[in-house]
Amino acid sequence: MVDRPAAENSRPRRPLLRRAWDAPVWAHLAALGIILLALVPLVGTGSSLSADEGAAIVQAQSLAGGDGWIVEHPAPELDPTGAHYPLELTEQGSKGRAPFAKHPVYALLLAGADRVGATAAMVLLSLGGTLAAAGLAAALARRVDPSLGRPTVWVVGLASPLLFDGFLVIAHTLGAAAATAAVLFAVVAVERRKLVVALGVIPCIAVAVLLRNEAVFFALGLAAAAAVVALRLRSRARATALLVAAGALIAAVGAHFGERFWVRRLVGPVVAPIATATGSAATGSGGGGFVNGRIRAFLLTWLRPGYTGPRQLTLALTVMVIAVAVGAYVVRRHPGDRRVIVVLCSVAAGAAVLAVATKPTNIVPGLLVAFPLMLAGLLLIRRNQLQTTAAQIGAVTFAVFALAVLATQYTKGGSGEWGGRYFALGLPVLVPVLLLALRETGRALAPVTRRYATASLATITVVMAIMGIASVTNGHRFTADLMADIGRAGHQVAGNRPVMITTSPAIPRFAWNTFGSQRWLLTTPGETDELVQRLRAAGIERAVLVTNGNDRNKPRLPPNVEIDSRPSPGGGWQILVLGLGS
Repeated sequence: MVDRPAAENSRPRRPLLRRAWDAPVWAHLAALGIILLALVPLVGTGSSLSADEGAAIVQAQSLAGGDGWIVEHPAPELDPTGAHYPLELTEQGSKGRAPFAKHPVYALLLAGADRVGATAAMVLLSLGGTLAAAGLAAALARRVDPSLGRPTVWVVGLASPLLFDGFLVIAHTLGAAAATAAVLFAVVAVERRKLVVALGVIPCIAVAVLLRNEAVFFALGLAAAAAVVALRLRSRARATALLVAAGALIAAVGAHFGERFWVRRLVGPVVAPIATATGSAATGSGGGGFVNGRIRAFLLTWLRPGYTGPRQLTLALTVMVIAVAVGAYVVRRHPGDRRVIVVLCSVAAGAAVLAVATKPTNIVPGLLVAFPLMLAGLLLIRRNQLQTTAAQIGAVTFAVFALAVLATQYTKGGSGEWGGRYFALGLPVLVPVLLLALRETGRALAPVTRRYATASLATITVVMAIMGIASVTNGHRFTADLMADIGRAGHQVAGNRPVMITTSPAIPRFAWNTFGSQRWLLTTPGETDELVQRLRAAGIERAVLVTNGNDRNKPRLPPNVEIDSRPSPGGGWQILVLGLGS
């Protein structure tokens, strides 16, 4: 047996955690994928958090089942004018209505997933988008600084809102991956002065636009960033940057109008719109003028700590955000003031823990609250940290994109969102810049202070990730319970396909799992009595009414209607079995 050299035997072994951290980026991506897969049984895939998911799933199931794009009215004999068609916000034309034809590419992807593994495969598709976005962001981060690849994987995958979005059947994560790929192509092309590589921006932007509307603004941001970078370049590098800008704009415009043409081919030319029971799509104006609407939208999608909840929760999250902001300011301006920094770090971490203990299922619409690491990073960015092409393009792209979204989004935001969902596309390209700012600022701190700051940010990040997973899990369970109660009420109604009436546009879309076996009709509280009279005249003896509202919005019912109330899981919902008589 040959002895090893004494120098080699005496070399100290690195700690296990250090060796694990030094593993290749692909190993970190594999570990992230395992964690995301392990969360799937906990979160569940049998119900939805957003009604938009239901529309996409109904469309995918129709395509997967060979029924095509048009989803027929479930009860045309009871609603010959189509005024009570149950799926709101559908694309409609001379051929009929398609629940989710606005982005045919995503509907086709979901249909393929449905054939493989039903809704579970659809969720895995979204999680694959989160994983892809994390990997592409890591590749981009390595061009900012080689050491940032590994932390970028974990921040994008577990700390950002893309963790929450990965469990939704909405194309945020896939769009984010395509958008990040476009920026990566742009950076590589400019750095290497490769005109051919710049052409890779075109398909990536096109795919992003075909998945998400706001990707048009992302393309605008990338074009602006490439133009800014071109100002400091010469000859071939400048031509490459300008080609990136032109390619991004051409791809966005082409994909947008090409998709509009495709949709018209699917549903037919637009005909005179049918006067539906709920009117047209809700707009985001909300009154108060443009500027007031933009301010309200910003406060909601960037700063609001929750929709509902005890005051203690709101106070705790507000204190957390303020402590992080003030702490970042002190770290930047007075890095040697250890006592103040430690106090602020302790307050921020303690407030976060108190918030999750108060209501772990709280949904946070505010981006800076859901993603506090972003708040700290934004406040710590310095101009000298934007020297690389990757950092410049990433920062400018996100800035222009975010401003464009703020100028156009609904005043009410994305409704039931976690961390301003319309900004999700741009987060992976910003994370490397944020991490660079945090690292460089941390190096200026004393070791003890740096450990406190790191531990505080880590605690807050973990707490918000736990709250995000708990909120989407709770949302799934609540919807599943509500749909189960509605289904049990439907079983009491005579016939194989019970008549189901609702005054909530979301309910028929949440009922995607039973949509084909129920005859849904969408109405308003004021028109419920007229619809019920029509059902009675058509010989319907029993129906189910699902409503949610206060006494002022309570549906009006005609006399001589027997009402049998059924329990519901809360939230103000009422499930009524109506006896209409013969």
